[in-house]
Amino acid sequence: MKKKYYAEIDETLYESTLQNGLKLFVIPKPGFQKTYVTLTTKYGSLHTDFVPYGEDKLHHTPEGIAHFLEHKMFEKEAGDMFNMFSEQGASVNAFTSYDRTSYLFTAVDHVEENIRLLLEMVQKPYFSAESVQKEIGIIAEEIKMYQEQPNYRLYYQTLQGMYHQHPVRQDIAGTLNSISEVTADTLYDCYYTFYRPENMVMFIVGHVDPEQITAFIEAHQFTAYTEQYQPVLKEIDEPASVKAHEVTSPSDVSRPKLMLGIKSDCHHMNHPLIQTEFEMMFIMELLFGEQSDFYHELLNDGLIDDSFGYSFVLEPTFSHMLIAGTTNEPDKLKERLLNRLKETELDEKAFRRLVKQTTGEYIASFNSLEYIANQFTRYYFNGAILFDIVNVLDQINLEDALHTFRHAINIDHVTDSRLLPNG
Repeated sequence: MKKKYYAEIDETLYESTLQNGLKLFVIPKPGFQKTYVTLTTKYGSLHTDFVPYGEDKLHHTPEGIAHFLEHKMFEKEAGDMFNMFSEQGASVNAFTSYDRTSYLFTAVDHVEENIRLLLEMVQKPYFSAESVQKEIGIIAEEIKMYQEQPNYRLYYQTLQGMYHQHPVRQDIAGTLNSISEVTADTLYDCYYTFYRPENMVMFIVGHVDPEQITAFIEAHQFTAYTEQYQPVLKEIDEPASVKAHEVTSPSDVSRPKLMLGIKSDCHHMNHPLIQTEFEMMFIMELLFGEQSDFYHELLNDGLIDDSFGYSFVLEPTFSHMLIAGTTNEPDKLKERLLNRLKETELDEKAFRRLVKQTTGEYIASFNSLEYIANQFTRYYFNGAILFDIVNVLDQINLEDALHTFRHAINIDHVTDSRLLPNG
């Protein structure tokens, strides 16, 4: 078991690789009553094209199947796993993102028993044709519910305008057509390809003894496979250009909604992901943040309201910026936003204040077990350790951040996406 102490935040991280290849990280939190546990596989909505374990040809699986599989892992022949966790005083949940599926629980007591349940749930799949058909109906209703939300529709409309063929353009939950193609056999193919211990990470933070909890997990871990296996994925070939420069659709909205999607090449840069994310975030905050003069000019001119927002997304195979808001004058707002992206003179003092404020917020967030657990695995899968954030922030400067931003953003690669009032 490896042990590393992070003096800047007074945290100790214990790391182990179990006999079957499962990575285990433990952070003891003496004085905390609650314990937070996650078990995550490196399998998400993007992974629809792969070579199933034991085969040699590429298969295409339905969009949304990773999310579908997440739902089905809670259903066993003996009953619903939600009830079993509840009987042990634990609150259990799960989520699927672009690149991972995570199962998690929080508990005050019976932590070891809940860990045993979590391992049992994830390492023993049970799918039947009848239960799959039932789940298709449940997820179909979930998809319909989300599609009725204007902001949700605008978001995916923008992604589909930006990307030619990258699977990020597809809803994480899939479509009504794609989920109807899911079968029990396909779910088993996905499970045995990606739900392998060497492709998974377990993270525990709370009032636990690292050595004791590691020994317990060793005794209840996945059955070891005879060989280590790395899933073979289809290479994603996505052009730098956007698929469509303008996408518009009618909607039940009272005023127009505008979203600008700007494709980036940050994921191709030879730059640490965690540093790039912060550099892009800081520049966007200086350009568009509520503390900027530009934001208040847009507000005073009636071009935006409190719905205005922006984000930057960086993953190993794609990256983009999104800027959105409700406005009566989308053409004028678009022009102002694109002109603002060309700005090169930014305030050094404001930048340093922003870095200092962010550092303080991150240090404070380490008191949240939920934050640590959910963010740790994401950073780990992308080649970084969450606790290195403070050191990264210490090294960031305005000149380098502007260089990253200018290199990453090309305003010729913009999709103008709008929802307009019906009629």
